[in-house]
Amino acid sequence: MHPDMTGDETLDTRTLTPDWYARETRLAHMLPYVSLVDDQTVRTRVNELFQCIRLDGVNSYTTDDTYLDKVTALFARIVAQLGPEFSYYVHKVSKAIAPELEPVRAESFAGEVDRQWREKLATSGLRDKTLTLTVMHRPPSKSFLPFLNRSAPERFKEETQKRLRRLNEAVNVFASGLADLKPRVLSAKYGELVGFLGALNTGQELPLFPASTYGFLSFNVANTRVTFHEDHFELSEGVVGHRYGKSFTIGEYSEATSCTMFDMLNLPVDMIVTHSFTPINSNLMAGRIKRQKRQMQASQDAALSLMEALDIAADDLEAKRQSFGEHHMVVTIFCDTLDELQTLSAEIVNAAAAEGVKMIGERVAAKAHYLSQHPGNQPKRVRASAITNRNFADFAAFHRTQLGKGAGDVPWG
Repeated sequence: MHPDMTGDETLDTRTLTPDWYARETRLAHMLPYVSLVDDQTVRTRVNELFQCIRLDGVNSYTTDDTYLDKVTALFARIVAQLGPEFSYYVHKVSKAIAPELEPVRAESFAGEVDRQWREKLATSGLRDKTLTLTVMHRPPSKSFLPFLNRSAPERFKEETQKRLRRLNEAVNVFASGLADLKPRVLSAKYGELVGFLGALNTGQELPLFPASTYGFLSFNVANTRVTFHEDHFELSEGVVGHRYGKSFTIGEYSEATSCTMFDMLNLPVDMIVTHSFTPINSNLMAGRIKRQKRQMQASQDAALSLMEALDIAADDLEAKRQSFGEHHMVVTIFCDTLDELQTLSAEIVNAAAAEGVKMIGERVAAKAHYLSQHPGNQPKRVRASAITNRNFADFAAFHRTQLGKGAGDVPWG
């Protein structure tokens, strides 16, 4: 709320809300979600269809580098094979966890050890990370032939069913290829799908359910109120209470990538790391590379290594060894105080600089970076850059520290 400092606040006689409330832009109006096509599929404002796959991930600290590279290369090949018909999002949501261990209540040496161990765990700031791959089917190019002799609802329903089958095929390809990561598709029935989308607003994933089959799904996802202040934002009047946050994006990319380069983004704070990748048609990308080379030659650019890199990229593109796409990365952190936010912001920038990546937090584009985390908000990606499918796989590597085995997976129960 924004109360009048004089205490004489004008209220709308119809809704009994302050006059400034009607001028406020709703968060739901800036989210792209329209409706649920089925229990696992969401439709966006521009008629995109997407499903979300939850992955267990691989522990990069204890797994051999050969296996890490194998998983990354497999993901890159699948992205290249599916082509520009699909686009992808990878979200890594960090959250605090509380160990649920049965205490040793006996007054003994074992009980004392257990009490000290539980005190240690309570002050260690234990965290978990969820990995979610979003596969999005982009709307096909318009065709006038199907418009003959059929009504618009029939055409729309038939087209949706065809695209839904194609999306399910792509999701099954990822589920089969990444079977070692135990993939599962998020469901709206159990509050996982809408809850995940709502977590992109607040940094905390909680179950959310669609309120009705009528109306826009974005109103169910909008679970907080966001107020932007220069380069940071403030959350209020929502499910997580009062918090502060800030979004960072890549200003300059590194010369090379590796699958472990962003593993250092494991700070003791609620954080969302978002990678989005929209494949580019091979012919269009080849034309962009040729145009860039001509511009460098005309200006007598001295960056000879960059010219050689363009030649190698053009050769790999024509030989179908790799594909290109528009990549965008956003790192958003959530804190309880502004002082903590400033401290952790510096750590984000320093951690990225150690890998040769320049992370920046902008004032003008702060709102766009925050909203670009949501699948389907491609127009909000103001700093998208062309990279290869292998670079994207390295950036969005499915790395996660495992929590250990459950009670049903060990002999002692």
